[in-house]
Amino acid sequence: MIGGGDSAMEEALFLTRFARSVTIVHRREQFRASKIMLDRARHNDTIRFMTNHVVLAVHGDTRVTGLQLRDTRTGAHTTLAVSGVFIAIGHEPRSQLVRGIIDLDPDGYVLVQGRTTHTSLDGVFAAGDLVDRTYRQAVTAAGSGCAAAIDAERWLAEHAHIPADTDGTDTLIGAQR
Repeated sequence: MIGGGDSAMEEALFLTRFARSVTIVHRREQFRASKIMLDRARHNDTIRFMTNHVVLAVHGDTRVTGLQLRDTRTGAHTTLAVSGVFIAIGHEPRSQLVRGIIDLDPDGYVLVQGRTTHTSLDGVFAAGDLVDRTYRQAVTAAGSGCAAAIDAERWLAEHAHIPADTDGTDTLIGAQR
């Protein structure tokens, strides 16, 4: 498992159901994972930690056989024999496009109204990793996308009487065509 946050700890704990051992490779000494998730992982005898290491390469032809690692303190290279690689890093919402246009929380997640996908801008809907800080899985993003499509379809039906803007601008972000 590559990563140091809650997702990495959660996935590593899940993998212990199937693997004889799970190694968490993290680039720093300190983890971003919550104390409770880190404690759960540390108290699981199947999980070991390799801190201060980054992955340089994945080895194997038809299947994964190992990882080439670099120690971030010493620069030394090592090979770790593994039969699988799971990556749980970089869960940040990519909301730069809508920053300043719709409401975001301090971490950059789009704020939606209740359990809908409606945002602070009427007619704009958000789904997937832009709003989901808990599950961050493809299947939940797909379900959220479906909900956004339904919300958008209903919004369009309710607003069918409003004439389209024909001044040559993109109504979402005001960019000229």
